[in-house]
Amino acid sequence: MNQVKQALKSRTVQFGVALASLSVLQGFVGFIPASPAIQAGVGCGIASAIVILRFMTTMPVSER
Repeated sequence: MNQVKQALKSRTVQFGVALASLSVLQGFVGFIPASPAIQAGVGCGIASAIVILRFMTTMPVSER
């Protein structure tokens, strides 16, 4: 349980959890009504955000 709490301090992990939640909603409910082009743009934006968060990381989660 301590490892989970420690991991959730990471903004990248928090973003991943939010992304997973949205993916489940989209897959089961069609939460976001969007064309494939818009979904592709959103996917590129998410990928960019993950790269930016990774470069912002200065220390391992285990040291927080």
